[in-house]
Amino acid sequence: MGRRLEEKWYGRLLSPIHGLIAQSATMGALSTLRAATDPRVTSGEYYGPDGFRQMRGYPVRVASSPASHDPDTARRLWDVSGELTGVRFPI
Repeated sequence: MGRRLEEKWYGRLLSPIHGLIAQSATMGALSTLRAATDPRVTSGEYYGPDGFRQMRGYPVRVASSPASHDPDTARRLWDVSGELTGVRFPI
């Protein structure tokens, strides 16, 4: 997600510490892969990095944010996803 960060003035300023707080795309994908493929995962669980402030590390089960339980936000995400993909499912 920070691939183009160094093109911005503040990205160049933060560049020296970026590697300390961010992780590679490969490591970042592990949480999604675990949630999608681990047979022990159950519906509604969230996975993220196990490191400081969940910014980097290997995937573990983490708490969801209050925003993830907001029905208005969920409806908006559902509607926008349908608009962008052209795929609609009734709920």
